[in-house]
Amino acid sequence: MSQPLPELEAFVDRLKAISDRYQRVYDVDRSGDWHLIKVQEEMGELTQAYLAMTGRSRRSVDGARHDVAMEMADVICMVLLMARSEGIDLNAAITEKWLKWEQVMADEGAPELIRA
Repeated sequence: MSQPLPELEAFVDRLKAISDRYQRVYDVDRSGDWHLIKVQEEMGELTQAYLAMTGRSRRSVDGARHDVAMEMADVICMVLLMARSEGIDLNAAITEKWLKWEQVMADEGAPELIRA
């Protein structure tokens, strides 16, 4: 089976270069559990923005949808950087965890299954 995200590694290379600059400019130690803590921080910010977007906080709804999108980007990018830092092959993990269901769905004759 081909990689579900064939350009993932090149994309993470770009993210890492940006993250390396962040470390250099702000003198941040990114060792140990730093990536996991950043994922959690970004999830908190995403939650805060989502609550605003859905009218369940004191924050304004104006611009909240954009804030949600920006925080989703932060979460995804931090997860990708964490995977790289921990030596995790996300293509393999996605294939094993998610894409295995495509065969089950095909066997079931699932109409929603679209093969690329």
